[in-house]
Amino acid sequence: MSKQQRMQVVAITAFGGPERLTLMEMPKPVPGPGEVLIRIQASGVGLWDVKVRRGQMGESSFPLVLGWESAGTIEQVGTNVTGFAVGEAVYGYVRQVGHYAEYVAAPASLVARRPHSIDAAHAAAIPISGLTAHQAITEDLGLRAGETVLITAAAGGTGTLAVQMATRLGAYVIATASARNHHFLRMLGAQEVIDYTTTDFVQAVRAAHPAGVDVVLDCIGGETTRRSLDALHDGGRLAHLTEAADLPLERAITARPVYGRPDAHRLAVLTRMVDAGQLSVHLDRTLPLAAASEAHRLLEEGHVRGKMVLTIGEAPTPSKKGFFS
Repeated sequence: MSKQQRMQVVAITAFGGPERLTLMEMPKPVPGPGEVLIRIQASGVGLWDVKVRRGQMGESSFPLVLGWESAGTIEQVGTNVTGFAVGEAVYGYVRQVGHYAEYVAAPASLVARRPHSIDAAHAAAIPISGLTAHQAITEDLGLRAGETVLITAAAGGTGTLAVQMATRLGAYVIATASARNHHFLRMLGAQEVIDYTTTDFVQAVRAAHPAGVDVVLDCIGGETTRRSLDALHDGGRLAHLTEAADLPLERAITARPVYGRPDAHRLAVLTRMVDAGQLSVHLDRTLPLAAASEAHRLLEEGHVRGKMVLTIGEAPTPSKKGFFS
């Protein structure tokens, strides 16, 4: 019997800080029925990974490979899979299978062909943030042309994509961000930008829009979510990316949490948007797989513009269309 092939991964053997992230070897997965084996070129890094590492997403068995999103090429197709072929460039969001790795076996139903106009590193930044932003803007909030929307933490991975989607729908976009990101967000389509580090964002919104705004997409949580209610007019709509218990809902305001769902069909929509030049991706930086602990430290320090990704194997060659470098 031949020995099972091995692959490099970044995993943890106990919950804790960034130092828990360790480069190690594990068996290379074999795709089961309905799955494809993806050779990963880049994996996205997000706060959800930090929460998993800290043990805030429930119990797990160890060693635990982190990462819920990636971009790469199909290495092998399992039985009962149609529509995909070996060598195709794909990306996806699949929870709890470990994308900080050289390979991942993923359900074909959650994988989509990635945009051909961008490289794997930029594609890996899209799945979770892109799906969450698109679901929030088009479904959870039902944003319409002519409405005014406030997006907090707009320079982050989800925020940068939400700003573009809201602008494309014909909404008037107000964004909160530190001063260094104001010009960047205006380039993405924001009409107003508020420096949350020096200004009370609710007071700034009410000064410019005394009646309040129609919609808020809060990408921060906690006190920001609660205060965002005061920026809304009567009957306004709030969506928030983190849990916010016991929101004091009054004035016919509606609020709902956004749980970005794995969705291959929505990923296909995002692919078309990127390739049509309607959606751009910004990478704050790329780091090799072995530097995952540094990526987590940088993320926890905050002030990451757009997204960080881990490159795996030979670094993808940047393309020149459809993203901000």
